[in-house]
Amino acid sequence: MHTTDQTFAKQMKNYPEFYKQLGNLLFSISAVDGSIAPRELKELRRIVKEDLVPVEQHEDDFGSDAAFAVEFQFDFLEGNGISTEEAWEQVAEYLRNNSHLLPEKDKKLLSSSAKRVAEAFHGINQYEHKLLTHLDKMLGN
Repeated sequence: MHTTDQTFAKQMKNYPEFYKQLGNLLFSISAVDGSIAPRELKELRRIVKEDLVPVEQHEDDFGSDAAFAVEFQFDFLEGNGISTEEAWEQVAEYLRNNSHLLPEKDKKLLSSSAKRVAEAFHGINQYEHKLLTHLDKMLGN
């Protein structure tokens, strides 16, 4: 197997972790200012339904589209009182270890999804801006 094929195989094998971390990222962006606005949650659901589900080919263990893992992770974090700092650190660790494996389209997806959620409620505030700037640095943008 060529190096490119191995990288692709590793990436495809690890798609559940990618979606989990996208959920962590969107939770961090939404909750960084202390609350999650209904518009932010609505934008998250729109991203999953309109952008992720139509292109995702994998299913989870229950037969649902694997992209719904983003919503599941977000809801889990919110429902279990996980801090934004903890969720953000998981994203940062994931990107430190995997950003070099992510195709450019996935990097763009992370960045654009985070920005869309941040903009959903009265534009991007200073806390969200700080995370978005750090995200772009981690993604090499």
